[in-house]
Amino acid sequence: LKVGTPLCIPALGGLHVGKVISIECNGREQETAKKGASIAVKIVNESNPNIMYGRQFDATHSLYSTLTRASIDALKTNFKDKLENDDWRLVVKLKKVFNII
Repeated sequence: LKVGTPLCIPALGGLHVGKVISIECNGREQETAKKGASIAVKIVNESNPNIMYGRQFDATHSLYSTLTRASIDALKTNFKDKLENDDWRLVVKLKKVFNII
């Protein structure tokens, strides 16, 4: 997860929850977080500020990084050397969630 990542909930028709504007781990701000890390995330939705945790979604819903064919192509072009095998496996899983060919 990175600051600036758009998040959605596919189970609710792809509800756009907002963008990650900060990530904290043990009271310290950081730019990224890896799988398994216990973090706090601040999310803002400027296009629809009325979306609220507890109303439209809650802890029972899984949040996903919004993924498109264009974002996958950008990962391949700009971050191919920086992503590990686990990261690419996650991209493959997300392609299935978002029905990306």
